[in-house]
Amino acid sequence: MIRPEKKLSAREVLLLLIDEGLYTLDDLNEIEERGSLSEFQFGIRTSTVAFMEILQMWEESDENGLDFDIEEAFPV
Repeated sequence: MIRPEKKLSAREVLLLLIDEGLYTLDDLNEIEERGSLSEFQFGIRTSTVAFMEILQMWEESDENGLDFDIEEAFPV
């Protein structure tokens, strides 16, 4: 778990959430390429995609790695 020594700004937190969300989705895609996702893993992907779509509402999301259609890249 990430535990910074100091409090982060809202921007730093959003960037961290984007990184973690994309890492999770990439990891789940790799698992799926080797076989199928369990119901639990599929649920994690579904909720992470929804969460990432909310993060896309941030006015700086395009400049920070979310300049693509998340559901197209990570179908649910």
